[in-house]
Amino acid sequence: MFTYEMGVRGLTSYIAKHSDQYLEPHELKDCYIVIDGNSLASQLYNCVSNCNCVFGGDYDEYANCVKDFFSLLKSCNVTSLVVFDGGYETRKLPTVHARLKRRLLVAKIITPVTQSKLKCFPLFMNEVFRNVLMSMQIRFVQSDFEADSEIAAIAQRLGCPVLSYDSDFYVYDVLYISFSTVILEPTQYDSAYDKHMRNHINCQIYNIEKFLDSHGGLDKSMLPVMAALLGNDYIEHQVFEHFLSQIQLPKNHSVSKTQRQIMGLSEWLRKETVETAVKKILNHVKKSQRKSVAKQLKAIIAGYSTSSSSLFRYLDISVEGYSKLRCNSVTATATANVERKDSVFHSICDSESDTNSHQSAVTENEDKQEMKSNGECYKPFRCGIDMLPQNLFPDWFKDNLHCGNLPRCFINMLVHQIHFSAPQVEDFSLPFSHRISLPILCVIFGLLTAGNATHKPELCYVAYKENAQPQTLIVLPVYGTASLNEFPPLEELPDLALSARRHLLYDAMGFNVNDILILEGFPDDWKIFIVALIYWGRNVSEPSLTEHHIHAVLFSIICLNIVDRHVGYCRSKKTFLKLNGTKLQKVVKLQSVKENEYKTGSGTFQSAKTGQLEMFENNLPSHKDISCVTVTEAVATVSSEDCFCLVETILPYHKMDECLKSRPLLFCVSVVHIFAQFQSCLLHVMHLNSLLSLPFIQCQVENFYSGTLIYNAYLNFKKHSDVEDYVLTQLLKCSPSVAGLYSTMVKLVRDFLPDLSVTQRKKKENKRKKKNDSKCYMNQY
Repeated sequence: MFTYEMGVRGLTSYIAKHSDQYLEPHELKDCYIVIDGNSLASQLYNCVSNCNCVFGGDYDEYANCVKDFFSLLKSCNVTSLVVFDGGYETRKLPTVHARLKRRLLVAKIITPVTQSKLKCFPLFMNEVFRNVLMSMQIRFVQSDFEADSEIAAIAQRLGCPVLSYDSDFYVYDVLYISFSTVILEPTQYDSAYDKHMRNHINCQIYNIEKFLDSHGGLDKSMLPVMAALLGNDYIEHQVFEHFLSQIQLPKNHSVSKTQRQIMGLSEWLRKETVETAVKKILNHVKKSQRKSVAKQLKAIIAGYSTSSSSLFRYLDISVEGYSKLRCNSVTATATANVERKDSVFHSICDSESDTNSHQSAVTENEDKQEMKSNGECYKPFRCGIDMLPQNLFPDWFKDNLHCGNLPRCFINMLVHQIHFSAPQVEDFSLPFSHRISLPILCVIFGLLTAGNATHKPELCYVAYKENAQPQTLIVLPVYGTASLNEFPPLEELPDLALSARRHLLYDAMGFNVNDILILEGFPDDWKIFIVALIYWGRNVSEPSLTEHHIHAVLFSIICLNIVDRHVGYCRSKKTFLKLNGTKLQKVVKLQSVKENEYKTGSGTFQSAKTGQLEMFENNLPSHKDISCVTVTEAVATVSSEDCFCLVETILPYHKMDECLKSRPLLFCVSVVHIFAQFQSCLLHVMHLNSLLSLPFIQCQVENFYSGTLIYNAYLNFKKHSDVEDYVLTQLLKCSPSVAGLYSTMVKLVRDFLPDLSVTQRKKKENKRKKKNDSKCYMNQY
């Protein structure tokens, strides 16, 4: 699988190769566990969910995968505490930029054939992950910036393990369980307390003492120095390339150079203190770069320190009765040494001779200069990284950030005045998918910076252009709308009346009075999704939107929000019959009574017990007999029996056509592109809704959107000139209540979009003209 290692370069592979020395078998049960939320979300998506990422995100399937994992933990009496990363630290911005380039490359080349090896995270992966946590009442928090030190501090305070897939936790002095060692199924055992069968999870836990002992009694305080020399998310190993070339390495060439460097460094560091090690390291750095490198070294060593966490109160945990782990923080001693011998990082830079002037090192400043030369905006940032600046973040805002109610990108916008767009699978010959959402982003940035005279009204938006190359746009804030001429300061934003906050969102979407009246016909938990759908329908330009696209999205709502709610999560006939066999027999009996006849030919349920699941073709009432004015009324009329009858019709839409693997040219990325634009609209509408303190119920994306289902539905619907008639008379013919709901949905959406085309217009403009138009549009923001 195409991936990159998080944390310390090469350390995960090194520990895995010597797992018999450093890892111990562990039975996970009856305890707290502190979970690295960002890491687990990506690992579950990469290694467990089996989603089709090439179509833009199977959020229903991913949500079910996350639910299964936390249900497994609960079955073992493991209490999960999940901690998410916040904004980017200044020193990590070059790493973020480099990863953006790699993710763009993957998004550009991924296909149905290569998606088993390449992974492109869908836009709402983390949102769906958090939705599941909320639905299962699992506690989670969001850090100000990087969460590693908070995770380690919480775990140390509770004396419990950390679950992640990040080699930085081999450096922290914590009980660490790598996700790669977890067996994702319970093992039963006899409880000594109540003689009942209980569950535990088999895994392996990292023993830091074994690691230190195997390296000749290496002191814990030296591990952050090793991490810096090997290179981590904050510094490239090339910075210390000359120094590393002077370290004597083992001659065992059966292992990689990085692993031999770990062995050699361990032996060298065993004879040093933090003070002497830093001094010798800096002697091998060019004098002109020594001050910058010293500053980075100090920050890295301090970054591994684990003081008390400020997030305990948001987790609602009483720490009384818990004591710190037997061993102190790995870096407590190291940090103390750094503070006491701070002159190591200063005087050495000025007084030592430039003994290696012929050597070059890639420093943070040089990285920035290189990015400038490539035409990418990389501004100096003014704020520090230790805590959220008081003048930028009102108390209500900080509390909502820590509770995970606001997206982490808001921190970057305020602290750094930068925003990184999230790459999607899309057609990179067209304008980037997030361009459609730029007007919403302008409103968001305006609300964040309104009334703050210390901030320049300018957002550095790192997006991408044709051929998947990063480019930077300057986004200017909007400070007022039709209903609110001047935005209030951020600290006063929650004081706005509910109606004012709703109308502000309506203004940003371009809604008029008639639109608002139509929207009232939808259920409250649908409204944000529908708002995004209409905004997309009115603003998408390329590729052109047709009724087929709209019908595909509406069909997804029927499948996920209606049928799944009545039937349960079923993606195979076997699972459906296992969950609903008894109910199915009642449905068959009921239909038999209604029709005085039980058909056993093709297209009927022959027997729930035999596992044969086929469709009814009874003379059921027409959807025309079920008349509802609003979608809310129509939802209430839907029967479980009608939903059972749809399962077999819907199941194929959840599966990727296997022909795409043998004939990859059949894959149409332009179809994925237009739905990627919709996802961008939905994301930004949801962000605006959260910033306005949720004037509408937030959208649960997994209940509305499945990329594979929508792609398949669109390709099928495209074959039919009258899609509504096809859906009502063919797909939903045996489910009149669902058909009635669908008919009402289509009617109201048509009221929003009366001019929607049935056929896709052909492109007339040449490539040169399209490129120039794109530039003009982007410069506008």
